[in-house]
Amino acid sequence: MRYAESSTKSAELLRLVLPRIAQHGGHYSPTSYSVWYEYLSGVNPALARAVDTELVARPEIEQPTIDRFYFEHIQCRDVQQSEQLQAAMVSLMGKLLAAATASSEGAGEYSRTLEKSVGELGNITDTNALQKLLASLVDATTTARTAAESLRSELSQSQSEMQSLRQRLGTLEGAAMQDPLTGLLNRRGFDAALGQLLAENSQQLTSASLLMLDIDYFKRVNDTYGHLFGDQVLTAAGKIILNAVKGRDIAARLGGEEFVVLLPDTPRHGAATLAEQIREVFSRSRIKRPGSDKVLDQVTISIGVASPSGGESVEQAIDRADKALYRAKSEGRNRVCVAD
Repeated sequence: MRYAESSTKSAELLRLVLPRIAQHGGHYSPTSYSVWYEYLSGVNPALARAVDTELVARPEIEQPTIDRFYFEHIQCRDVQQSEQLQAAMVSLMGKLLAAATASSEGAGEYSRTLEKSVGELGNITDTNALQKLLASLVDATTTARTAAESLRSELSQSQSEMQSLRQRLGTLEGAAMQDPLTGLLNRRGFDAALGQLLAENSQQLTSASLLMLDIDYFKRVNDTYGHLFGDQVLTAAGKIILNAVKGRDIAARLGGEEFVVLLPDTPRHGAATLAEQIREVFSRSRIKRPGSDKVLDQVTISIGVASPSGGESVEQAIDRADKALYRAKSEGRNRVCVAD
Protein backbone atom coordinates (compact mmCIF):
# COMPACT_ATOMS: atom_id res chain seq x y z
CA MET A 1 0.00 0.00 0.00
CA ARG A 2 1.16 3.54 -0.73
CA TYR A 3 0.34 6.01 2.06
CA ALA A 4 -1.06 9.44 1.20
CA GLU A 5 -0.12 11.29 4.40
CA SER A 6 2.09 14.36 4.18
CA SER A 7 5.60 14.28 5.58
CA THR A 8 4.42 16.33 8.59
CA LYS A 9 1.54 13.97 9.26
CA SER A 10 3.81 10.94 8.83
CA ALA A 11 6.29 12.35 11.32
CA GLU A 12 3.49 12.96 13.81
CA LEU A 13 2.20 9.41 13.37
CA LEU A 14 5.71 8.01 13.86
CA ARG A 15 6.00 10.03 17.08
CA LEU A 16 2.82 8.32 18.28
CA VAL A 17 3.81 4.86 17.06
CA LEU A 18 6.90 4.45 19.24
CA PRO A 19 5.10 5.03 22.58
CA ARG A 20 2.38 2.58 21.49
CA ILE A 21 4.97 -0.14 20.91
CA ALA A 22 6.53 0.60 24.29
CA GLN A 23 3.12 0.62 26.00
CA HIS A 24 1.67 -2.54 24.50
CA GLY A 25 4.78 -4.66 23.94
CA GLY A 26 6.29 -6.11 20.80
CA HIS A 27 9.56 -5.33 19.04
CA TYR A 28 10.61 -2.15 17.28
CA SER A 29 10.43 -3.99 13.97
CA PRO A 30 9.08 -3.02 10.52
CA THR A 31 5.97 -5.16 11.08
CA SER A 32 5.24 -3.38 14.38
CA TYR A 33 5.74 0.04 12.77
CA SER A 34 3.36 -0.89 9.93
CA VAL A 35 0.64 -2.28 12.23
CA TRP A 36 0.62 0.69 14.62
CA TYR A 37 1.03 3.23 11.81
CA GLU A 38 -2.05 1.94 10.01
CA TYR A 39 -3.92 1.60 13.31
CA LEU A 40 -3.26 5.23 14.30
CA SER A 41 -3.75 6.70 10.82
CA GLY A 42 -7.19 5.10 10.46
CA VAL A 43 -6.52 3.76 6.94
CA ASN A 44 -7.19 0.12 7.91
CA PRO A 45 -10.50 -0.30 9.81
CA ALA A 46 -10.30 -4.11 9.86
CA LEU A 47 -6.85 -3.97 11.47
CA ALA A 48 -8.07 -1.39 14.00
CA ARG A 49 -10.95 -3.66 15.03
CA ALA A 50 -8.60 -6.64 15.45
CA VAL A 51 -6.15 -4.60 17.58
CA ASP A 52 -8.94 -3.14 19.73
CA THR A 53 -10.36 -6.61 20.35
CA GLU A 54 -6.93 -7.88 21.39
CA LEU A 55 -6.41 -4.90 23.73
CA VAL A 56 -9.72 -5.61 25.48
CA ALA A 57 -8.47 -9.11 26.28
CA ARG A 58 -4.98 -8.10 27.39
CA PRO A 59 -2.98 -4.83 27.65
CA GLU A 60 0.16 -6.26 26.03
CA ILE A 61 0.29 -7.63 22.49
CA GLU A 62 3.08 -10.12 21.89
CA GLN A 63 5.21 -9.91 18.75
CA PRO A 64 3.78 -13.11 17.17
CA THR A 65 0.31 -11.53 17.41
CA ILE A 66 1.62 -8.32 15.82
CA ASP A 67 3.17 -10.39 13.01
CA ARG A 68 -0.16 -12.19 12.53
CA PHE A 69 -2.02 -8.86 12.32
CA TYR A 70 0.51 -7.68 9.73
CA PHE A 71 0.07 -10.81 7.62
CA GLU A 72 -3.74 -10.92 7.82
CA HIS A 73 -4.56 -7.22 7.46
CA ILE A 74 -1.63 -5.67 5.53
CA GLN A 75 0.28 -8.25 3.51
CA CYS A 76 -2.80 -10.31 2.58
CA ARG A 77 -4.64 -7.10 1.70
CA ASP A 78 -1.98 -6.22 -0.87
CA VAL A 79 -2.20 -9.74 -2.33
CA GLN A 80 -6.00 -9.42 -2.44
CA GLN A 81 -5.70 -6.10 -4.26
CA SER A 82 -3.42 -7.79 -6.77
CA GLU A 83 -6.03 -10.51 -7.32
CA GLN A 84 -8.76 -7.88 -7.74
CA LEU A 85 -6.69 -6.13 -10.39
CA GLN A 86 -6.22 -9.40 -12.24
CA ALA A 87 -10.00 -9.94 -12.13
CA ALA A 88 -10.47 -6.44 -13.54
CA MET A 89 -8.12 -7.35 -16.40
CA VAL A 90 -10.25 -10.41 -17.17
CA SER A 91 -13.42 -8.27 -17.15
CA LEU A 92 -11.80 -5.73 -19.44
CA MET A 93 -10.82 -8.42 -21.92
CA GLY A 94 -14.42 -9.63 -21.87
CA LYS A 95 -15.63 -6.14 -22.80
CA LEU A 96 -13.18 -5.99 -25.69
CA LEU A 97 -14.33 -9.38 -26.96
CA ALA A 98 -17.98 -8.30 -26.81
CA ALA A 99 -17.19 -5.07 -28.66
CA ALA A 100 -15.19 -6.89 -31.33
CA THR A 101 -17.97 -9.46 -31.75
CA ALA A 102 -20.59 -6.71 -32.15
CA SER A 103 -18.40 -4.98 -34.69
CA SER A 104 -17.89 -8.24 -36.58
CA GLU A 105 -21.63 -8.87 -36.68
CA GLY A 106 -22.19 -5.33 -37.95
CA ALA A 107 -19.60 -5.79 -40.69
CA GLY A 108 -21.23 -9.06 -41.73
CA GLU A 109 -24.65 -7.45 -41.96
CA TYR A 110 -23.22 -4.61 -44.04
CA SER A 111 -21.59 -7.12 -46.39
CA ARG A 112 -24.89 -8.97 -46.83
CA THR A 113 -26.67 -5.67 -47.56
CA LEU A 114 -24.13 -4.84 -50.29
CA GLU A 115 -24.47 -8.28 -51.89
CA LYS A 116 -28.24 -7.98 -51.91
CA SER A 117 -28.04 -4.48 -53.43
CA VAL A 118 -25.76 -5.67 -56.23
CA GLY A 119 -28.33 -8.29 -57.10
CA GLU A 120 -31.16 -5.77 -57.06
CA LEU A 121 -29.38 -3.32 -59.37
CA GLY A 122 -30.05 -5.54 -62.36
CA ASN A 123 -33.80 -5.41 -61.73
CA ILE A 124 -34.16 -1.65 -61.31
CA THR A 125 -36.27 -0.01 -64.06
CA ASP A 126 -37.15 3.40 -62.54
CA THR A 127 -35.62 6.15 -60.47
CA ASN A 128 -37.87 5.54 -57.47
CA ALA A 129 -36.49 2.02 -57.06
CA LEU A 130 -32.97 3.34 -57.46
CA GLN A 131 -33.58 5.98 -54.78
CA LYS A 132 -34.91 3.35 -52.39
CA LEU A 133 -31.85 1.20 -52.99
CA LEU A 134 -29.50 4.13 -52.42
CA ALA A 135 -31.36 5.06 -49.23
CA SER A 136 -30.94 1.50 -48.00
CA LEU A 137 -27.22 1.63 -48.75
CA VAL A 138 -26.86 4.96 -46.93
CA ASP A 139 -28.60 3.55 -43.84
CA ALA A 140 -26.44 0.42 -43.90
CA THR A 141 -23.26 2.50 -44.31
CA THR A 142 -24.25 4.80 -41.44
CA THR A 143 -24.92 1.80 -39.19
CA ALA A 144 -21.58 0.21 -40.06
CA ARG A 145 -19.71 3.46 -39.52
CA THR A 146 -21.40 3.96 -36.13
CA ALA A 147 -20.39 0.44 -35.09
CA ALA A 148 -16.81 1.05 -36.20
CA GLU A 149 -16.63 4.36 -34.32
CA SER A 150 -18.08 2.66 -31.24
CA LEU A 151 -15.41 -0.03 -31.46
CA ARG A 152 -12.66 2.58 -31.87
CA SER A 153 -13.95 4.46 -28.82
CA GLU A 154 -14.18 1.25 -26.81
CA LEU A 155 -10.67 0.22 -27.81
CA SER A 156 -9.27 3.64 -26.91
CA GLN A 157 -10.94 3.63 -23.49
CA SER A 158 -9.93 0.02 -22.86
CA GLN A 159 -6.32 0.74 -23.79
CA SER A 160 -6.23 3.50 -21.18
CA GLU A 161 -7.82 1.21 -18.57
CA MET A 162 -5.39 -1.57 -19.46
CA GLN A 163 -2.37 0.70 -19.00
CA SER A 164 -3.65 1.96 -15.65
CA LEU A 165 -4.38 -1.56 -14.41
CA ARG A 166 -0.98 -2.82 -15.52
CA GLN A 167 0.77 0.01 -13.69
CA ARG A 168 -1.20 -0.63 -10.50
CA LEU A 169 -0.61 -4.37 -10.73
CA GLY A 170 3.12 -3.85 -11.29
CA THR A 171 3.28 -1.54 -8.26
CA LEU A 172 1.54 -4.07 -6.04
CA GLU A 173 3.64 -7.00 -7.23
CA GLY A 174 6.83 -4.99 -6.76
CA ALA A 175 5.85 -4.04 -3.21
CA ALA A 176 4.94 -7.64 -2.36
CA MET A 177 8.38 -8.89 -3.46
CA GLN A 178 10.59 -6.16 -2.00
CA ASP A 179 11.90 -5.74 1.51
CA PRO A 180 10.83 -2.19 2.46
CA LEU A 181 13.70 -1.59 4.86
CA THR A 182 16.71 -2.51 2.71
CA GLY A 183 15.36 -2.13 -0.82
CA LEU A 184 16.46 -5.69 -1.61
CA LEU A 185 14.14 -8.48 -2.66
CA ASN A 186 12.41 -10.46 0.09
CA ARG A 187 12.29 -14.28 0.12
CA ARG A 188 9.26 -14.29 -2.16
CA GLY A 189 10.98 -11.94 -4.60
CA PHE A 190 14.15 -14.05 -4.52
CA ASP A 191 12.22 -17.22 -5.37
CA ALA A 192 10.40 -15.44 -8.22
CA ALA A 193 13.62 -13.97 -9.68
CA LEU A 194 15.35 -17.34 -9.40
CA GLY A 195 12.43 -19.07 -11.13
CA GLN A 196 12.54 -16.58 -14.00
CA LEU A 197 16.31 -17.02 -14.34
CA LEU A 198 16.00 -20.81 -14.53
CA ALA A 199 13.07 -20.55 -16.96
CA GLU A 200 15.32 -18.61 -19.34
CA ASN A 201 18.09 -21.20 -19.02
CA SER A 202 17.74 -24.28 -16.82
CA GLN A 203 21.55 -24.67 -16.77
CA GLN A 204 22.19 -21.30 -15.10
CA LEU A 205 23.16 -22.87 -11.78
CA THR A 206 26.00 -24.90 -13.26
CA SER A 207 28.11 -21.73 -13.57
CA ALA A 208 26.68 -19.75 -10.64
CA SER A 209 27.77 -19.04 -7.07
CA LEU A 210 25.93 -18.15 -3.87
CA LEU A 211 26.74 -15.84 -0.98
CA MET A 212 25.10 -16.16 2.43
CA LEU A 213 25.68 -13.06 4.59
CA ASP A 214 24.91 -12.42 8.26
CA ILE A 215 25.63 -9.27 10.32
CA ASP A 216 27.84 -10.09 13.29
CA TYR A 217 26.47 -9.66 16.82
CA PHE A 218 23.31 -8.05 15.47
CA LYS A 219 21.25 -8.96 18.54
CA ARG A 220 23.85 -7.22 20.69
CA VAL A 221 23.56 -4.12 18.47
CA ASN A 222 19.77 -4.11 18.93
CA ASP A 223 19.98 -4.68 22.68
CA THR A 224 22.67 -2.03 23.18
CA TYR A 225 21.57 0.73 20.82
CA GLY A 226 17.91 -0.04 20.15
CA HIS A 227 15.93 -1.36 17.21
CA LEU A 228 15.93 1.98 15.39
CA PHE A 229 19.69 1.82 15.13
CA GLY A 230 19.43 -1.87 14.20
CA ASP A 231 17.22 -0.84 11.29
CA GLN A 232 19.86 1.69 10.21
CA VAL A 233 22.46 -1.08 10.21
CA LEU A 234 20.20 -3.27 8.05
CA THR A 235 19.58 -0.36 5.67
CA ALA A 236 23.32 0.24 5.38
CA ALA A 237 23.89 -3.45 4.66
CA GLY A 238 21.26 -3.35 1.92
CA LYS A 239 22.96 -0.37 0.25
CA ILE A 240 26.38 -2.00 0.38
CA ILE A 241 25.06 -5.21 -1.17
CA LEU A 242 23.10 -3.33 -3.85
CA ASN A 243 26.23 -1.37 -4.80
CA ALA A 244 28.21 -4.61 -5.09
CA VAL A 245 25.85 -6.59 -7.35
CA LYS A 246 25.14 -5.90 -11.01
CA GLY A 247 23.45 -7.25 -14.13
CA ARG A 248 21.52 -10.46 -13.48
CA ASP A 249 22.76 -10.87 -9.89
CA ILE A 250 19.93 -11.50 -7.43
CA ALA A 251 20.20 -10.04 -3.90
CA ALA A 252 17.63 -10.55 -1.15
CA ARG A 253 17.07 -10.21 2.57
CA LEU A 254 15.86 -13.58 3.80
CA GLY A 255 14.84 -12.24 7.18
CA GLY A 256 16.34 -10.67 10.28
CA GLU A 257 20.01 -9.90 9.62
CA GLU A 258 20.50 -12.64 7.00
CA PHE A 259 20.99 -11.97 3.28
CA VAL A 260 21.58 -14.05 0.14
CA VAL A 261 23.16 -13.16 -3.21
CA LEU A 262 22.98 -15.37 -6.31
CA LEU A 263 25.71 -14.66 -8.88
CA PRO A 264 25.02 -16.21 -12.31
CA ASP A 265 28.04 -16.97 -14.50
CA THR A 266 30.40 -16.41 -11.58
CA PRO A 267 32.98 -19.04 -10.54
CA ARG A 268 33.64 -19.74 -6.89
CA HIS A 269 36.89 -17.74 -6.73
CA GLY A 270 35.16 -14.73 -8.31
CA ALA A 271 32.33 -14.98 -5.78
CA ALA A 272 34.86 -15.19 -2.93
CA THR A 273 36.58 -12.04 -4.21
CA LEU A 274 33.26 -10.16 -4.32
CA ALA A 275 32.37 -11.42 -0.83
CA GLU A 276 35.69 -10.12 0.49
CA GLN A 277 35.01 -6.72 -1.09
CA ILE A 278 31.58 -6.56 0.58
CA ARG A 279 33.05 -7.59 3.94
CA GLU A 280 35.79 -4.95 3.73
CA VAL A 281 33.41 -2.13 2.73
CA PHE A 282 31.05 -3.11 5.53
CA SER A 283 33.80 -3.16 8.15
CA ARG A 284 34.91 0.36 7.11
CA SER A 285 31.39 1.79 7.33
CA ARG A 286 30.58 4.23 10.11
CA ILE A 287 26.88 4.33 11.01
CA LYS A 288 25.50 7.32 12.93
CA ARG A 289 23.33 6.58 15.92
CA PRO A 290 19.76 8.06 15.90
CA GLY A 291 19.49 11.49 17.53
CA SER A 292 23.23 11.72 18.08
CA ASP A 293 26.41 12.72 16.28
CA LYS A 294 28.11 9.59 17.59
CA VAL A 295 28.87 6.80 15.18
CA LEU A 296 29.33 3.11 15.80
CA ASP A 297 32.98 2.50 14.97
CA GLN A 298 32.60 -0.93 13.46
CA VAL A 299 29.85 -3.32 12.51
CA THR A 300 31.07 -6.41 10.70
CA ILE A 301 29.58 -9.11 8.53
CA SER A 302 30.39 -12.79 7.96
CA ILE A 303 29.92 -14.45 4.57
CA GLY A 304 29.72 -18.02 3.30
CA VAL A 305 30.36 -18.86 -0.36
CA ALA A 306 29.31 -21.94 -2.35
CA SER A 307 29.00 -22.97 -5.99
CA PRO A 308 26.32 -25.53 -6.92
CA SER A 309 27.85 -28.83 -7.98
CA GLY A 310 26.44 -31.05 -10.73
CA GLY A 311 22.78 -31.89 -10.14
CA GLU A 312 22.63 -29.92 -6.89
CA SER A 313 19.46 -27.92 -6.15
CA VAL A 314 19.45 -24.27 -5.09
CA GLU A 315 18.34 -25.29 -1.59
CA GLN A 316 21.31 -27.66 -1.27
CA ALA A 317 23.73 -24.98 -2.45
CA ILE A 318 22.22 -22.46 -0.03
CA ASP A 319 22.62 -25.01 2.76
CA ARG A 320 26.33 -25.46 1.96
CA ALA A 321 26.83 -21.68 1.78
CA ASP A 322 25.00 -21.39 5.11
CA LYS A 323 27.35 -23.94 6.70
CA ALA A 324 30.33 -22.00 5.35
CA LEU A 325 28.80 -18.85 6.88
CA TYR A 326 28.56 -20.43 10.31
CA ARG A 327 32.11 -21.70 9.98
CA ALA A 328 33.09 -18.05 9.45
CA LYS A 329 31.16 -17.19 12.62
CA SER A 330 32.85 -19.92 14.64
CA GLU A 331 36.31 -18.89 13.41
CA GLY A 332 35.98 -15.35 14.76
CA ARG A 333 33.45 -13.54 12.50
CA ASN A 334 34.21 -10.67 10.10
CA ARG A 335 35.53 -13.13 7.52
CA VAL A 336 34.66 -15.04 4.34
CA CYS A 337 34.60 -18.83 4.25
CA VAL A 338 34.24 -20.90 1.06
CA ALA A 339 32.35 -24.21 1.13
CA ASP A 340 34.23 -27.34 0.08
